Formats: sequence, C-alpha cells, structure tokens
Amino acid sequence: MDQTQPGAVAQPTLEAPIIVAEVIAHLCEGECHAFGDLVEWCESRGDCTVAVVCPSCSRQWIIDDDELDALRRWTATNGSHLGCGVSFDA
Repeated sequence: MDQTQPGAVAQPTLEAPIIVAEVIAHLCEGECHAFGDLVEWCESRGDCTVAVVCPSCSRQWIIDDDELDALRRWTATNGSHLGCGVSFDA
C-alpha cells in the first residue's frame, strides 16, 4: 500500500552509504530544498578532503570518493526534476 500523500512527489530510492542518504534527505526533503555546494581542500602532501555544504543553512558533510560518486549519480538521475541534490558545475 502506498503511504504517499496525494500530490506529493515520491523521492527516488537511494542505495548508498548512510551519509549520502542524509545529504539527499536534507537537501531534498528538508526546509532548505537546494543544490549543495562542493568544497575541496588539499594538504601540501596531496591529501584532499571534500565536503558538501548546504547553501541555505551552512550544514556540512565530509564525504569520501565513493560517496561523491553516489551523489553525482543520484543528482544526474534525479536532481533536475526534483530541483535538489549536489551542484557539480565548476
């Protein structure tokens, strides 16, 4: 039985790490409803860290390469018609 309210857009399922589901839930289901920004910083020895930052409330998530790939796939598939996800435009 479908528990979705009439007129509501069903969120596509996401089979990915918990942090990815949390990022998508925040950006697509929460009050912020936005495309998160990517921030990357690298140490002099070449170690880099990537974070997703919500442009509305500044909440941040540190993500690894697999999570970044999962967010890229989800946004490419669902982002344009839901109007949310992660912005990969440089």
